[in-house]
Amino acid sequence: MNTISIKSIVAAIVLFGAARAHDGDSALARTSYPAEMAAAEASMRLADHSEARAWPDAPAPAQRGLEWRLFDAGFDDALARFEVESPVHTLAVSPDGARIALGRADGVVEVRDTQRFDLVVRKSLHQGGVTQLRWDRAGARLVSASHDRRVVVARAADLGIDCEFTQHGYPVGGADFAPIVTATVAPSESSPALVASCSYERPAGGVVGTLQLWNGADATLVRTLHGGRKPLVELAFSPDGRFVAAASWDFCAFVWPVEGGEPRVFAVPDEGVYRAVDGVAWSPDGSLLAVASKDMSARVFDVASGALLHTMRGHRDAVAKLAFSPDGDSIATASGDGTLALYSVRDGRRTAVLRGHSDGVLSVTYATDGTQLWSSSKDRSVRRWDARASVYDEAPLTASRATYVVRWSPIGDCLASASYDGRVTIWSAVTRAKLASWQAHPADKSCHALAYSPDGRTLYSGSYDGTVAIWDSVLGLERGRLQHPSGVYWLAVSGDGALLAVASDKQVLVWDLAKREQIACFTGHSAAVLSVAFSPDATRCVSCARDGKALVFEARSGALVATFAGGAANVAEAVFTSRGDEVIVGGRDGSVARFDVASGRRLEDLLQSRHGFDHLALSPDGRRLVLASESLVFVDAQHGGIVGRFRGHKDRPYHVAFDVRGERLASCSTDRSIVIYDPRPLRDRLASRARREQQRSMVREAIEQRLSEEVGLEEVTNTVWSDPAISGELRTAWIEELTLRAARSGR
Repeated sequence: MNTISIKSIVAAIVLFGAARAHDGDSALARTSYPAEMAAAEASMRLADHSEARAWPDAPAPAQRGLEWRLFDAGFDDALARFEVESPVHTLAVSPDGARIALGRADGVVEVRDTQRFDLVVRKSLHQGGVTQLRWDRAGARLVSASHDRRVVVARAADLGIDCEFTQHGYPVGGADFAPIVTATVAPSESSPALVASCSYERPAGGVVGTLQLWNGADATLVRTLHGGRKPLVELAFSPDGRFVAAASWDFCAFVWPVEGGEPRVFAVPDEGVYRAVDGVAWSPDGSLLAVASKDMSARVFDVASGALLHTMRGHRDAVAKLAFSPDGDSIATASGDGTLALYSVRDGRRTAVLRGHSDGVLSVTYATDGTQLWSSSKDRSVRRWDARASVYDEAPLTASRATYVVRWSPIGDCLASASYDGRVTIWSAVTRAKLASWQAHPADKSCHALAYSPDGRTLYSGSYDGTVAIWDSVLGLERGRLQHPSGVYWLAVSGDGALLAVASDKQVLVWDLAKREQIACFTGHSAAVLSVAFSPDATRCVSCARDGKALVFEARSGALVATFAGGAANVAEAVFTSRGDEVIVGGRDGSVARFDVASGRRLEDLLQSRHGFDHLALSPDGRRLVLASESLVFVDAQHGGIVGRFRGHKDRPYHVAFDVRGERLASCSTDRSIVIYDPRPLRDRLASRARREQQRSMVREAIEQRLSEEVGLEEVTNTVWSDPAISGELRTAWIEELTLRAARSGR
């Protein structure tokens, strides 16, 4: 029994005991939730999609937090979907891209509109399941093969039958129209010239794969081709119509000249696993042949030489079908493990995994223009996907050097990051583009402290050079510097924007930002201060240091209020809860506890992990604490315990931050990466990206118009900031475009 199965059994026992508790926030429900999320995380990490897909529906709604939404969103990457009454074994998009034909397990053929999925026509054409369905080159007819031993040529408009081929003695695995008229059959304006269909026969002593070529006008047999000693289960004509390939359970694909002759054999190597071939596909130029195998792999052969070029692995179940993209650069595979995968034809590398189906995927095809994919599954759904690999397993944002802090702008979708080389960089979290980057501090002094003002207009950066630099967050213009006697390690801005707390060596310096004056110096620590944070009402600060203490002090006077022992030599970070009466303190030894500010009493131990962490973030609603540890670790901030993990970086995450609404996370690492965790389904993220790009295009024109009227960039920015008519997404679009424009102009 493998590890994941053991995890599943243990979690299932917990689920059974917790079933009655799933109607609320009971202790038993809270106990089962971490087990359910751990099982989901382990299944996803081990790439067992069918196992992982079962877990998101298990937890009680009352228990579900951001970590649940992130997992759940990751299980359906489809742009759109619709349900059918019976599983669709095969599907095909019309040459003009406007219609999609579905061949169902119950023998029904449907034609639907590809935009709204409206039913155009439906008809029961077979008594058994439809195994392959293809359009003719004009988009006027469909040919369907079935387990009922029949092949039908039907009019696409009404699915009226033009002719039937009934000369197969056993179930028919596939059928296809020749892409061009050949010399074998006389041309006809009213019908396709040639159809191929494949099956098998049972002569005395065994099985023989058979492929029939016949006239699509009257179903008269033209030629019979034989190959192998197993059934032929799918076929495809080469793009020029000179050859026809068929998938064989004889562990290979056969390729025959349409004019007749012995087939060439493209064999799947014997690797000790059952390797029957279920699907074949030609590259658009006819130079490559791809095969889908039950050994959980797909392979690409060079047709001219017969050489095996690539073996594409990664699925956990048989690969049922595959398809080349219209440009020939990618291959999409459909697997019994419930996923699709995209591979690079150039090097065979897997570029994306597409999740969404809850059961084995039966068929896959590209839209005519190559922008989208279609798939069908045993789960009785048909899904549409974006065909670009980059939208699925998106690479993290990459900073110039090791990144120590990332902050969300309070007013929109911009992120700011600070790096070891002293640079500050602004990113769009929606389009994932770098908007601006500038040298905020000397390259040899690092930049590892960063904070926005509450209105988002000002950005503060700190460095070992002993300064806090004050920046216009849009224009990148320096508005001043605050000097400190020692290097700046960390900083925080109060919620009202009035105060700035700076951790420098063993002390915390508090500044009045309006006056640019230092008003307090807290010296209660005996070792270097690692972090500082304000209370929600901006009256107090909590600081953490290498002396193993977290201290609360009055922000304007520096008077000590409370002392908390963190339980470790280094106390990493502390945050106030939303009411300000409690503090959550975390040590670099992995301990996290909640304390009462008034009494200094330790209220509850939330976590004792064997993995330390560098920074933590508390969600705005106070429900989740996220630690930048060996991974991003989600902790129940009210009751304790780990409820989720995410591994987005090659190295350890160093810092983590919630956006202002608590709906998204961002983390950064010393490996230079910045990862954005957005729980919205992919279709919503792509729609948001398209909307933002459209808004920015409109804004770009408006900015150029204003500049042409000799209005300065700073004046435009001030207008955008002060105009109450500009709000929400539109304001963010303005800010992003102004940030980019300022960076390009060298401001």
